Amino acid sequence: MTEGKAGRGIGTKVAVAIGIVAVLGAGGWFGFAAWSRAKVRSEVDQAFAGIRAAGSKASFTDAGFDPADRTVTVSGIAIASADGTAAVKIARLVARGSEKPIDRRVTLEALDLDGVEVTLTGDSAQGGTVTYSLPQVMIDRYNGPMTLIAAGEGGGAYGALRVALRQLAATTAAKVTIPEARVRMAPAGAPPMEATYTNLAAEGINAGAIRSLIIDRSTASYVLPAAAPADGQAAPGKFSLRIEGLVAAQIDTAPLLLMTQPGGPAGKAADAYGRIYGKVVTGPYVISQDGGPTQGGASMLMENFSIRPSAFDAGRLAKFQALVTKPPANPSVEDSRRAAELVRDTIGGISFTTVAVTEAYTSEKGETGRVGLIRMDGLANGVLDGFVLERADGKTPEGGTGKIGRIAVRQLDFNQLAALAAEAQSPSPTTALVLFRVISGIEIKNLEVPYGEGDAKDEPVKIGNFSLSWGGSLGVLPSYVDFALTDVSGPIRPEDGEPFIYLINAGMKRATVSLGAKAFYDVNESTLTLAPITTEVKDAFRVIIETKLSDVPQSAFADAGGFVNELPAIGAGPVTVTLTDLGLAKLMYAQFAKAAGVSEADYREQVVALAESFVAEMEEGLPEMAPVGAALVSFLRNPGTLKVTAKPKGFVPLIALVSSGDPTVMLETFTFEATATVP
Repeated sequence: MTEGKAGRGIGTKVAVAIGIVAVLGAGGWFGFAAWSRAKVRSEVDQAFAGIRAAGSKASFTDAGFDPADRTVTVSGIAIASADGTAAVKIARLVARGSEKPIDRRVTLEALDLDGVEVTLTGDSAQGGTVTYSLPQVMIDRYNGPMTLIAAGEGGGAYGALRVALRQLAATTAAKVTIPEARVRMAPAGAPPMEATYTNLAAEGINAGAIRSLIIDRSTASYVLPAAAPADGQAAPGKFSLRIEGLVAAQIDTAPLLLMTQPGGPAGKAADAYGRIYGKVVTGPYVISQDGGPTQGGASMLMENFSIRPSAFDAGRLAKFQALVTKPPANPSVEDSRRAAELVRDTIGGISFTTVAVTEAYTSEKGETGRVGLIRMDGLANGVLDGFVLERADGKTPEGGTGKIGRIAVRQLDFNQLAALAAEAQSPSPTTALVLFRVISGIEIKNLEVPYGEGDAKDEPVKIGNFSLSWGGSLGVLPSYVDFALTDVSGPIRPEDGEPFIYLINAGMKRATVSLGAKAFYDVNESTLTLAPITTEVKDAFRVIIETKLSDVPQSAFADAGGFVNELPAIGAGPVTVTLTDLGLAKLMYAQFAKAAGVSEADYREQVVALAESFVAEMEEGLPEMAPVGAALVSFLRNPGTLKVTAKPKGFVPLIALVSSGDPTVMLETFTFEATATVP
């Protein structure tokens, strides 16, 4: 989600909150006891005088009273703040079942309002205008203050929201029903946003908490603010949003109220997570853009969403907005660092257990894509426990098809990601290694992507499973790594070379390859085990390598240069190579025999005879290699599995062995064992 979309989303939620709270607050202004036809006008006059005495402007057109059911009717209500930045108009108010106020609080059986309009300007409306229109509001069993609380604290970016939340915190109601609510937000210098909510019902309103909120339908239209378009670049098109059904449970506005405090949130609660809602579930939704993509989904789920109020201080958000709205020229290193830190702090100020979208889709200019599930779990302190995407597929305009069975990312750390972003323009030698701390693992299953040209364009590359995980960090480098890439299949061509040329000659058009590697550092033994390292080509061969490095100090994992610096002290350990024939040997024998014009059996005997001659010569100078030679001859005669193990005779410096370039060095410093088994 972009910054603009996120801001708009928060804006619409705040819009609903202010709209509902504004009419709740109005109920307290008009609850009066001991009504009579003779005194109703004077009582209403007195109530409005009290509002004016608090610094606001207040007037009404007419007031009446029906003693049969203790109903008060007031029409033509107009209330405005002293500075004119907030105004409420109510065409008609009907209060039923009024009781005598106690401690300046009033209780009503029912409160109905017609033609409600709330207008905000100034800082609370980002320098523009925000208007809420509610043609009808019905409130059951209202109890609240007779006047607006803290009317003088309406200034600043959060002023109107703060007043509304304080009023809500002092109010109870069994139920609020709003058949329709319309919101128009027009910030200064930015395109307006309009939203409509149909059939809102909030129940169990008590001291800033709401037990449940239901909205049958939500629609919105907006245009993202944009810098001056580049040459030939069109201005962004209008977005339209529609959500069919929304249910929210266990809503608590206390953290939001703390967030809006003048001077910024303070105290322990400001730095602790405060839950805003327990659960939000929506029905189908659609987001479309004029001349752009259309996106949608079957449902959205959000559970246990919380914020740290201090992370959303108005001053902090103003700094972030100032950075992101700078001209699109190359930002300075300092600006990049500050922006990365502000993003980190904002994400660190959010916590949730689950955010999920089901059956999501997008389409644009002939390209389509669908995702069965997008799910994020366990965000807290800037670290996401996991991200999962399942059952994704799409089609390109050229007709190519891509599919993903599952993508899973483990332990995504936004703190480390911010650190990486801050160094993007001036990377250090250790910058790339920060990636080891950004995530701790990734898994992809059943991936299929378009590939190839001509006759092969409909032959996609498929990956059965890709997984890469690491951890146990002793410094910058992880102490274990586990990599697997299995069942990678795709079309093969003669230019791919060996061993694929033999598969092509045998009539195969595709090949399947699998790779794997594991590494583990043992702190107690100071050894680094690399095993198994596997390469397999289906119907061809499999090679498995197992080795171990000795005398590896823990400091080798401390930083980028640590391992290189420690290389002279690291020793080469035993190495085992296992080669298993899966059909390649037979293909090669058959194809070479055909080219030579002899039978496969005769050609094989020629190869074995040549190998025996070579081994005999080798054994004269290196008799200790006799077991290896015998195993090699046996493998060539009847290809199955050949296993060769090399063990160091003493300490063998790894760097000297690798850099020597002389194969006799290994023959002099290692002993060898070998076995060959038939299939």
